Amino acid sequence: MLNAHLRFGWLNFIKVTDRKTTSFRVRLDRFIAEPPPNRNQSAKAHLISVIGGDTQIAAISAGLAEGGHFSIEGPGIEPVRVWLGETKPQAYRATLSLQGRRRPVRHLISLSQEIAGSTIAARAVLIDSRPQFVWQAVAKIFGLPGVPAWASWFYEQLEWRNAITPLLGVGCSPVLIKGCREEFLSWLGAGVRSRTLILPEENRATKWPSFALEHLFSFTDGKP
Repeated sequence: MLNAHLRFGWLNFIKVTDRKTTSFRVRLDRFIAEPPPNRNQSAKAHLISVIGGDTQIAAISAGLAEGGHFSIEGPGIEPVRVWLGETKPQAYRATLSLQGRRRPVRHLISLSQEIAGSTIAARAVLIDSRPQFVWQAVAKIFGLPGVPAWASWFYEQLEWRNAITPLLGVGCSPVLIKGCREEFLSWLGAGVRSRTLILPEENRATKWPSFALEHLFSFTDGKP
C-alpha cells in the first residue's frame, strides 16, 4: 500500500443546467476503455471504479445512467473524455468505513454491458494482457479445446494476426480480443496438424491455473 495514491487516477465530472454548473473530481482506482478514433471523440469505457462522498457518487451514478460523458486522467494515460455507451451500464455501490474518518467513503463500480456479460460477437474485453490469462479467458469465453501449455503460442497468433489490441487502463493492463470461435478453432487445428501444438497423451480433465482479482490488478505492464 506504500504510495498507493500515486497509482490512482481522477474522474472529472461537469454538469451544466439552466440554474447551475456542477463540477468536481473523485479518485479513480480502476479504469478500462477503448482508445477514441480521434481526439474529437469520446473513448468507449468498459470499467469505471471510483471512490468519493455521498453527493459525488450519487451524481456520477446518475450521470452514467443517463449516458453522460466524463473526463479521465491517470498514470500512464493522457487525459481523455469517456462514456459507457448508449446502453445503460451496470452499476454496483458499496460503503467503506475507514478508521479515523467520521463519514464512510462511497465506492462505485460501473460496467459496460459488453464487459458485464452481454457480449458482442467476435469481441472480448479482458482485464489482463498476460499470455496465460488471455489464452485461458478466450478458451472459456469461446469454448475452445486446449491446455495451459498452449498460452504462448496462442498469444503469438493473436499478435501476428492483429487480433489483440491494448486498451486504456488504470490499475490493470486490459486488451481487446477480436475473432470468432470458428476462426480460433482453425488456428488450433493448424497448430495440431503441424505438431506445433501437442495433444495430451491421457484423456482427462484439464486443470487450469486460477487468477485472483488482486493478482490481476497488481500488474500494470501486462507481462510476466
